[in-house]
Amino acid sequence: MLNTLSIHNFALVHELELEFGNGMTVITGETGAGKSILLDALGLTLGQRAEADFVRRGAEKADISATFRSNPAARSWLSDHDLPEDDDIILRRVISTEGRSRGYINGRPVSAGDLRELASCLISVHSQNAHQRLLEKDAPRQILDAYAGLQEDTVHVGDLWRQWQSARKQLRSLQENSSELQAQRQLLEYQVYELRDLELQDGELDELEAEQKRLAGAENTQMSGHRALMACDGSENDDPAASSLVHQALQQLDQIDDQHPLLDECRELLSQAAIQLEEAGDSLQRYLSLVDINPHRLSQVEQRLSDIYTMARKHHIQAEMLYTHWQAQEESLAALQLSDGDLDHLEAAVAELQNAYDLAAGQLSDARRAAAETMDRAIESHFADLSLGRACFSTRIESGRAGAEGKDDIQFMVQTNPGLPEGPLQKVASGGELSRISLAIQVVTAATSAMPCLIFDEVDVGIGGGTAERVGRLMRNIGSQAQVMCVTHQPQVAAQAHQHYQVNKVSGDDATHTRIRLLDSKQRSEELARMLGGVEITRQTLAHAREMLNLAAAQ
Repeated sequence: MLNTLSIHNFALVHELELEFGNGMTVITGETGAGKSILLDALGLTLGQRAEADFVRRGAEKADISATFRSNPAARSWLSDHDLPEDDDIILRRVISTEGRSRGYINGRPVSAGDLRELASCLISVHSQNAHQRLLEKDAPRQILDAYAGLQEDTVHVGDLWRQWQSARKQLRSLQENSSELQAQRQLLEYQVYELRDLELQDGELDELEAEQKRLAGAENTQMSGHRALMACDGSENDDPAASSLVHQALQQLDQIDDQHPLLDECRELLSQAAIQLEEAGDSLQRYLSLVDINPHRLSQVEQRLSDIYTMARKHHIQAEMLYTHWQAQEESLAALQLSDGDLDHLEAAVAELQNAYDLAAGQLSDARRAAAETMDRAIESHFADLSLGRACFSTRIESGRAGAEGKDDIQFMVQTNPGLPEGPLQKVASGGELSRISLAIQVVTAATSAMPCLIFDEVDVGIGGGTAERVGRLMRNIGSQAQVMCVTHQPQVAAQAHQHYQVNKVSGDDATHTRIRLLDSKQRSEELARMLGGVEITRQTLAHAREMLNLAAAQ
């Protein structure tokens, strides 16, 4: 149910706050007054396309929000999308003068697609062009499925259809390309077996190259290291060593009988140097003990590197990419390892999916046929009220090509007068008849819908008098089960409403504004009188208007 609609700087509206109640609400006004502004603004919160022209002249942005009472379907959608759940759901849309827009659900940023998805759980809009959609090929199927609540069954059939077709495509591809696949498999097997024989490990190349570098330079390392060691402590050399020279310097300083701070600092530094030289010599000694001069190991490492480099050149890749290349080749080979048993398994899977599709599509067809009979009788029950005389309506369901929506070819058939042949709706019905039949269909589908809020946008165009009054009663009856909003030019329809909004266009010296107000009983009489009698409102039209309101309230 729609609770409130807040509009700021949208089209001709500066600022507007509307509250809606239960039952049937009508919106009336003269042509061009701006009745469509309400629905256009609401449509933006429902995810419809935004345009820069929507922003009121002189404003930086338009801001529209609608508050709906939550329902189980909406709460489930919010939960699935990790959005805040509450008793009320606030849909908001902000449009800039550049045409950019931002959408929000309960304060969280969302896409226009998210708004449309959630809106489908909250509200349904029936427009005055609905009769034109009846001419579309798939319209009868969509209407019947919506009436019977078969949308989920149709989605299930569609899922099975796509799985079946995907498996069939894969099977055909494998069967048609079996010889090519065999050649690819043989080449991959040869390449993979070579790589397997190499038994290359991840990161092995880097370790081998580092080891080869150490082994190849081991002799030079030993020689340079010993020289450095002798330079530090002179243990194997008669030449003065660094540690010896440092000790001599300390001895000489000890001969100076002066406690000057600079001399103390010098003695401290030389003492630290002596300690560091000793530690450096120990570290160097331990390192040299680890340096291994091993010609045999060096030969093994160089041979292993040669094998790796040779294999990399053979596969036309860098040596460091050889391990990754091997793993990719293994995966490719695994994908082609389709034995005759695997092919049989896939054929069985295709057959199983086909059987599942045939069963589900058959059940869907049975459900459609059963629902069609009930729907046809319900639609025909409104023909007398819509001045369609003794016209007959039926839904023809014939077996057709299998597809994502099932196996049914569905058409609406009509016989407009007794004695005339029955024919497809789009060929037999006149424009006026098509509009009224469309209205009957919308009333029936709306009455059986679980949707908490229904909007009828001038669906009563082309009718009047007693027919319009009966249409109004139908909508009022629907309003006892769901919230109904109706934009209308018909006073007979407006008289049936529980709540009545009037739209006026107010022109000033500098700007034009649209004003929307909720009418009280007296104002409703005056508005109905205007709709009945035009500009000049007489006592007779006022009396007629009051009588219409009293009759509607007495029902």
